[in-house]
Amino acid sequence: MKLDNKNKLLAGVFFMLLFLSYPLAFKKTMALREEYTTNADKQQLAAHVPQELSMMTQKEKYLDAQFKAFNLGTSSLQNDLLKFLNEITVTRNVKIIEFKSPHRFWEKDSQVKTYIFSLEGGFMDILKVLHALEEQAGFGTISHAAFEKKKDHRRGKSHLQVLVFLEHVE
Repeated sequence: MKLDNKNKLLAGVFFMLLFLSYPLAFKKTMALREEYTTNADKQQLAAHVPQELSMMTQKEKYLDAQFKAFNLGTSSLQNDLLKFLNEITVTRNVKIIEFKSPHRFWEKDSQVKTYIFSLEGGFMDILKVLHALEEQAGFGTISHAAFEKKKDHRRGKSHLQVLVFLEHVE
């Protein structure tokens, strides 16, 4: 045989061995390598689980403390709101004139309840009640407050009333 034919035969055998070695050795190695990388990623994600769990328990404790601070019981939000208003209006010398049933509507994926009530008293006292309602109680946000000065013609006195719209998103 000539040297040229030997080289051709050698090159053919080399390519045939290369073609056969892929399914026999390289394919399994690549599959094991891919499995190793996915398991390494899972292991890296699992390493952060205890930290996230402790953060979630701390957040749960914080939220429980907030609920306890807001004095929210197991009753409905409307009852809790009325109870809070009764407590704070006594201390601020403000009267609850009217408390209507909540208005409900859907906005995107959440339900919005609007509580409508009227208060009567001095301007600064009403403002203090509204501030406590929005900041301390956590019942929602005041979306509208309409002040109106009314005069009682029998007694000759005037008093201030406010119509309040309090929105709560569920």
